Amino acid sequence: MTNENYMCRAPRTLLIGAGPSNAELIREISFYSDAIVAADGGFWAAEQAGAQVALVVGDMDSQQDLPAGQAAAHILDQETTDFQKCLAVCDADVFLGVGFLGGRLDHQMAAFSTLLNEPRPVVLIDEAQLVFVVPQEFSVDLEAETPVGFYPMVSIEASLRGVRWPLSNVAMSPIGQIATSNVALGGALEITVDGPGLLAIMPRRYLVAVLAALDRGFGKAHHQ
Repeated sequence: MTNENYMCRAPRTLLIGAGPSNAELIREISFYSDAIVAADGGFWAAEQAGAQVALVVGDMDSQQDLPAGQAAAHILDQETTDFQKCLAVCDADVFLGVGFLGGRLDHQMAAFSTLLNEPRPVVLIDEAQLVFVVPQEFSVDLEAETPVGFYPMVSIEASLRGVRWPLSNVAMSPIGQIATSNVALGGALEITVDGPGLLAIMPRRYLVAVLAALDRGFGKAHHQ
């Protein structure tokens, strides 16, 4: 999608899906966003949280009657998910996503595939954790004994430092080396990868630190 066709522009955009979430989580994460976009049925979760939705996007198979004046992008394409449709019509430096983890496993796996194909940083959030694709160089300070996990969605080469079980220029793949159930040693967690494809999982309380690290890792011009 070309820049002139974007329907929502904001430095940080919160996407709300129809998966498991709650009003408290939506209100908390909306504090870190500049705009809120709902993926189809996610509109009702946003409304229950009292969130001001800038745009509703999707094939609208979960919608009945939107409030008068609510901006919406009705996209009939059945080859993409509502999550993908939201990303296609929004311009942001970073996306936050609530309501895309948990629930139906096929929906969650589709969301992970979307992360893998999206060049801009996206952080998916639930009550307990953050999930995101790490850039080629990533560093964040974590407390000792913080649980962390790393899962390669494709074959990559990666180094992990600052964890109990480090790796150095190791080939990782879904059917080979993975690094789930790891633990931070305390201080800097440093990751380098030779390309996109490594999912990082860590506690939700590190959202602010992760956003700052992703900003450094992707840079300001990554979405242009």
